[in-house]
Amino acid sequence: MGDPAPRTHTPTTADAAGDVASIDTRVPPSSMHEADFADVVGKKPVVLVFATPQLCQSQVCGPVVDIAEQVKAARPDDAEFVHMEIYRDNTIEAGFRPQVEAWRLPTEPWAFAIDRDGKVAARLEGAFSADELNAALDKATRGA
Repeated sequence: MGDPAPRTHTPTTADAAGDVASIDTRVPPSSMHEADFADVVGKKPVVLVFATPQLCQSQVCGPVVDIAEQVKAARPDDAEFVHMEIYRDNTIEAGFRPQVEAWRLPTEPWAFAIDRDGKVAARLEGAFSADELNAALDKATRGA
């Protein structure tokens, strides 16, 4: 908390040439692949969700991404919402994506609320509610 967020690139719909399923295991894919985290961090608040809905060991990744979609729909102008899958090529055998390693995440899912200065304002590990994500986003947008 309070540390600068690791400036990592996240794949976008444009990077996937429109094949969002190649970067997102949610069915249907989430709407949180329009911006590259590295391009928006430090410019505006960001909610960054690390989760792999179809491959999640804890089976709470799908609901967590759904909750992030719900909060995004209610507060679209408060932050950029970015969803990052965990595994390379959406395959467990391929290992973790470099973004997961850069954030040193030992488990999933995670959600981070980053303020407009690029500092981690809140973090949520495992299952969380819309109220909890809204509270995390509030911490990132204070004074915004």
